[in-house]
Amino acid sequence: MPIITHILLYAAYAMVSLTVGLALNQVGGEGLGSSILGGIALFSACAVTHAGISATAAAGRIGQAEKKIKGDMDRLRVAHREVAADIDAVQTRLDQIETQIAYAAPPPPQQIETQPQGQIELKLIDQIVDKLGAAMDARLNTIQGAGNITAINPTAARGPMDLVREALTENRVELHLQPIVQLPQRKTAFYEGFTRLKDSNGRLILPQEFIPAAEQAGLMGTIDNVLLFRCVQIVRKLMKQDRRIGIFCNLSPAALADEHFFPQFLDFMRENRDLAGSVIFEIPQDSYENRTSIEARAMSKLVDLGFRFSIDRVTNTEIDLPDLERSGVRYVKVAASVLVEQVLRRGLRPRSAITREIAAADIAAVYQRYGVDLIAERVEAEDTVLEILDLDVPYGQGHLFGAPRAIKESLMEETAPPREFYLKQSGRVS
Repeated sequence: MPIITHILLYAAYAMVSLTVGLALNQVGGEGLGSSILGGIALFSACAVTHAGISATAAAGRIGQAEKKIKGDMDRLRVAHREVAADIDAVQTRLDQIETQIAYAAPPPPQQIETQPQGQIELKLIDQIVDKLGAAMDARLNTIQGAGNITAINPTAARGPMDLVREALTENRVELHLQPIVQLPQRKTAFYEGFTRLKDSNGRLILPQEFIPAAEQAGLMGTIDNVLLFRCVQIVRKLMKQDRRIGIFCNLSPAALADEHFFPQFLDFMRENRDLAGSVIFEIPQDSYENRTSIEARAMSKLVDLGFRFSIDRVTNTEIDLPDLERSGVRYVKVAASVLVEQVLRRGLRPRSAITREIAAADIAAVYQRYGVDLIAERVEAEDTVLEILDLDVPYGQGHLFGAPRAIKESLMEETAPPREFYLKQSGRVS
């Protein structure tokens, strides 16, 4: 009820009360004070009754609003389940088609100029996925606009560390591989392995979500070991097919200094030292340059077994090449944009024993002189490829050459560590 209506009603109550008071004074012979008190009593009774009626009406409206919000939330959950099921179905079909394309025989020469049927179907599925995403956004906007609510994260009530522990103990850990190609042929030379965790609803937990929680819970060593275990199994399968393709495995700096984790890690690598040429450990530039003596000794023990390292997340291309050579670093990954900005435009050069001026096109050769290969990463466009080819960079990585993809479900199950593998890491995983 508008506030002006309330004011008018209270004014009417006051007029009625005043009239009744005057009537009591004239007709009943009551004194003026008694008549005024009687009028005030009548006004108070009317006001209390009005307030009670207003409160009852307001409670009814609140109840209706609560029911509406509950209905909107139920519809939101149903919409989420429907779209998630649609996307899972499309992703399954997409994986099947990619597998068929990967293992299909080469097309006859007369069909090379035509677009393969599998690629046409892949484009159609990509369009379907885009439409599903747009439909989901439309549903969310409709429900949120009608009920003035926000979507609910079903895992929001649980702590990130709980989600990480649960994903590990329930073996909801996936291996995603991204190709690293040889330039200019663009032939796959390596893969980089990425760990991805899933929650109980099958939703991928992004690295920026689980890594801080895993580090806080002391579980990064376990996650590193799961990644390594799977990478080792994949490499062995590739070797059986006579395919000598290496895999880069990210290794957290904290794992190198973990007194509980690293001895077990080292034992595992000693048992698999025959894979030393195919498994490359990767750490960020900042962690490498600020490594402690304990971490440096841990790296040396792996190098003594024949394994090599890669440095990524490079922000400064003035790298000490002799130091990389001594430390067993054989690959350096630099974002293509950083290479162009620092090497081509700013003229930065790596530190080495070469005293003459080094041309930008000779940078990769200088790296190779110290046994280090350059990899241009985060390559997203063809224009970028032309720029890094001018620098004679031997390898490239990025979505242009292939996005990270989960390995096949059957291979995921085949390469999954046994439950005892998780429990062996430490007593932290219950």
